[in-house]
Amino acid sequence: MKYLIKKRSLKAPIFIATGIFLVFSFGYQLYKYLQTNQFIYNFPGDWDKPLGITVGLFLIIRAIKFIGESKELFIKTSDNYLEYRTNPSDSIRKITLSNIEKIQVKNEKIIILTKDATKLIVVDFNKVRMRDTDIASIKKSLIELKK
Repeated sequence: MKYLIKKRSLKAPIFIATGIFLVFSFGYQLYKYLQTNQFIYNFPGDWDKPLGITVGLFLIIRAIKFIGESKELFIKTSDNYLEYRTNPSDSIRKITLSNIEKIQVKNEKIIILTKDATKLIVVDFNKVRMRDTDIASIKKSLIELKK
């Protein structure tokens, strides 16, 4: 069963779409304008079109910042594995169920003790905004894994 903790963010696609729109629209306007007229270099002159292209390129470049933040946070249980990503900067972690010795819930944290005495904090619900019913169902399903 897969529990979503946080869905992907829509910031990056919005920034990229807006940036592409600005680059194409202002680029086309500048192209059409330069077909018939001379570019006026004195400010404010004709600088609105190059500035629009610059803002569009800035938005596209700025969207790169949001790509790392847009990772989906989840906990997934299958027949043999427990997979999870509860921190956007982490990769997907995979633990075999046979390697799990004990699952504890302390102070809204789910802690897994493995057979090689490793203590893993899967998720800290104090740092994540979720509905109480979702938190309860995640806790219940993870605790039932080792019963």
